[in-house]
Amino acid sequence: MGANQSSDSITVLCFGPLAEILGRTSQISINSMSTCKQVIVDLGLEEWLNNGLKIAINGEMCDLDSQLSAGDELALLPPVSGG
Repeated sequence: MGANQSSDSITVLCFGPLAEILGRTSQISINSMSTCKQVIVDLGLEEWLNNGLKIAINGEMCDLDSQLSAGDELALLPPVSGG
């Protein structure tokens, strides 16, 4: 049952300009020691790390060094600009 399906994957939800870059939702593979920061760098979004990017795992705000587990949902929340 589902032997070909990777159990070491997470869902990445992107908002604002990040959704335009990566799409709203993506499934990506992770290793057992992946952190949020590693995933962001792997996605090529390291420039956002110093630009106010907030992150949440399964709906809970967290730190960049938080470890991810298979099946988690990682939300990438760029800063909101007003006008």
